[in-house]
Amino acid sequence: MAVNPKTYKSIFIYLMLASSGAISFYGYSQDIPGKSYENVTTKLSYEEIHDLEYEALEEEDSAALGKLIKIHLRKATLENNNLEKARAYYYKTTLEETLPALAYADSVILLTEESIHSNYPAIGYALKGHLYYESGNFQLALTEYLTAYNYAIRKNNVEQQKEFALAIASIRNIYGQHYAAAEIFNKSLKLLKKDKNFETQHYEDYIELLFNLSLTHLRLQSIDSARFYANPGIDLTSALKDKVNFQDFILLDAQINFYEGALGKARDTLLKYSGSLDGTSKAIKLYYLGKIEGRLNNKDLSIKYFKEIDSIVTSTGDPFLEVKDVYHQLILHSMDQNDKKSQIEYIGKLITYDSLHSTKQENIINAAMASYDIPYLKRQKREAEAQLENKKTIITAVGFLAGLASFTGIFFFVRSTRMQKKLKVLLEEGSVRKKIINEPVNNPPSSVPEDVRNDILNKLEGFENSERFLDKDLDMSTLSKELETNTSYLSIIINTYKGKTFPDYLKGLRVAEAIRKLNNDPSLLKFSNPGLAEIFGFKTSESFSKAFYRNTGVYPSKFIKELNSRKVDRHL
Repeated sequence: MAVNPKTYKSIFIYLMLASSGAISFYGYSQDIPGKSYENVTTKLSYEEIHDLEYEALEEEDSAALGKLIKIHLRKATLENNNLEKARAYYYKTTLEETLPALAYADSVILLTEESIHSNYPAIGYALKGHLYYESGNFQLALTEYLTAYNYAIRKNNVEQQKEFALAIASIRNIYGQHYAAAEIFNKSLKLLKKDKNFETQHYEDYIELLFNLSLTHLRLQSIDSARFYANPGIDLTSALKDKVNFQDFILLDAQINFYEGALGKARDTLLKYSGSLDGTSKAIKLYYLGKIEGRLNNKDLSIKYFKEIDSIVTSTGDPFLEVKDVYHQLILHSMDQNDKKSQIEYIGKLITYDSLHSTKQENIINAAMASYDIPYLKRQKREAEAQLENKKTIITAVGFLAGLASFTGIFFFVRSTRMQKKLKVLLEEGSVRKKIINEPVNNPPSSVPEDVRNDILNKLEGFENSERFLDKDLDMSTLSKELETNTSYLSIIINTYKGKTFPDYLKGLRVAEAIRKLNNDPSLLKFSNPGLAEIFGFKTSESFSKAFYRNTGVYPSKFIKELNSRKVDRHL
């Protein structure tokens, strides 16, 4: 499922400069005749120069801003004030293209590396992250944001930590870590809603969070939740006549319509607004147009869109998740046309871009875990330890620990008893069926005709009794084609009759198969957790463990240990 890599902005320039004390709003600029800035000299205070620079930036007066920056730098150089030099260079980045802007961001870092100011040098690294994000280089953007975040922790700058965490979450969302991203976005939204009039007082932040939460749930195929967050974004941006953000939400709404089966509505919106896009953002919208035309049997137009995507990706070198599907369609088309040359070209691109995207995804996951997740857990541990050490008296602490130990003993005894019962059930299910029993349905979904419902249910039964579900790349779109239906009908049937979302349905089948085979095939017990995850259709050992526990209440490692133990007992 493709998403628009919407730029993480959150009024970035304003936030950074205001937090650094670079905006004071003294109102001095109103005294400059004709706003010609002729009277601006190094005799003005830094606060007055900051106000003028910000005003020129807001009015997009690059000529005036350039003059003000020169005065700012001259004053800071004469007074040997590195912090003010850095602030001037910060404004300088707004006038430059990406490469020179990155050089000025490096200057901000260099000038403030040893600063005791609570906002620096984090601002310099965050600026580089923003510039890389704007240019679509998310891997480098993540590296810079993580560095900025860790400086914010060292300086105990809570506001920066919140802001940079959102940027990190946005990138993790693009590369598949949707649950981690959703957790951060939700925490931020709850904090935001504690303020009165948060919709207007924190408008940019609120809109950004709504957008990202909607994207995240779209990625998780939770369509109702995606619309839940998108609708207030559409209403608010429309009411405030915020054309830029309104367009982003309308395009997002088109993607939601696509997955709900409202193809005509989705197509009309995409055609209306896609003309203003370029690069990867345009390619993603063209992907949806191509998929829509394919479902409407307009094959030639569908292939035309996919070829345009190929041109964009070849030009930018920036593949997105659905590029794999794009090249599959182009390969099939070239085979139908007996065009061997194009077929070979598209196969080569499929291999190259799929590998490139997978490598980026792995690097981002590893970096985020090493520099964000693990340090966060360590800080939580230190805080818990500090709280324990701060108990008023040793007696209180001892009493607390004794009570805790008693409770923990009871807890673990109960949990152990429950665990043994669960293990016993699993161990006795040597012939456990893969099939997931249909939920009783009193009111069948009227949106799906009865003959179509019965056909899909019969085909799903065949699917459940095959091993097709062990393909870790299987998605709803692919399965719906194989079952000769559409994703809307398939989603409704699975939700209604299986009582699960599509991802949970697949995981349930895979876990049931894992239990059956582990019970019956002792050779599988020699495999590591990652190896078992690969065998049973999971992309990571972590996702395998979580799904196994969620479906059984037991972790696979515990289950395998018990199986091994019983195997030894049988040999004694």
